[in-house]
Amino acid sequence: MHHSYLDAARQGENRWWRYVFGVLIAQFCFQFVGIFAVLVLIYGLTMVLPATSLESIPQSIAAYVVVNFPFIFLALGTALVVEWLHHRPARSLISADTSIRFQRFWAGFWVWFLMLAVSQVVFYWLNPDSYQFTLEPLRWLLFVPLALLLTPIQTAAEELFFRGYLLQGLGLINRHPLFLVGISSFLFVLPHLGNPEIQRGAVWVGLGYWVWGVFFAAITLKDDRLELAMGSHAANNLFAALFINSTDSVLPSPAVWTVEPGDPRVSLLYQLAISAGFYYLFFGRRKPVSPTPQSNEA
Repeated sequence: MHHSYLDAARQGENRWWRYVFGVLIAQFCFQFVGIFAVLVLIYGLTMVLPATSLESIPQSIAAYVVVNFPFIFLALGTALVVEWLHHRPARSLISADTSIRFQRFWAGFWVWFLMLAVSQVVFYWLNPDSYQFTLEPLRWLLFVPLALLLTPIQTAAEELFFRGYLLQGLGLINRHPLFLVGISSFLFVLPHLGNPEIQRGAVWVGLGYWVWGVFFAAITLKDDRLELAMGSHAANNLFAALFINSTDSVLPSPAVWTVEPGDPRVSLLYQLAISAGFYYLFFGRRKPVSPTPQSNEA
């Protein structure tokens, strides 16, 4: 018998107060335990490394680690809440049968990554003056392993919490797609309102964050599992961190190119276009991209 992605929330204990308590625990792990861990990390480094070594760490790399490190604890907190408070497997946040289709993750990752790369080549050809070449090879090579480690954790943590825990929990209230996508995306916007990008224009940038939430929630519901959203989200943030980042990004990084923030309305249109293209490639054709064969399931 097939169980849909939303059916996973019906496993174990799912009373409403458990979800309220679960959200508070996950956010406590993120906001307090995560920040405390950052302070411990900084203190530990000052004890082990000489002051000259710490001062030599590029500010953008240090800031990237500080911003991303707490997401480790959001992921752990969300998993612990599901296991201990709801008494169901944490992997049920990824699929109802707890399987993990790695090929689906990589399909989402590479399709989104290549779409970003191609579109940015076009934008560079149209307006090269908006791109500043900021590559410092040694700094970039130092940063790459940190980005490859921390960025997928950061994006996975957001997907597990917003498109996993919250989306499945909302399905216990109402399973209509418009309700699920709309509310989960609104909740996704809230913690992003403090990002520096919001200064470009609160309404348009906020709407942009909402569209991101809609996109990730829609492909999760359509694919009936989470790997596609996890892969595309990881590709999006890694591409920005390593190759083309903006000067006001909440995730500063020593990227190859740096661009000044543009009109948020244009950014929103671009976001809608690339999201629609991704959705069409996977679900709009008569034969959508097939799930991973059984042999690739964990």
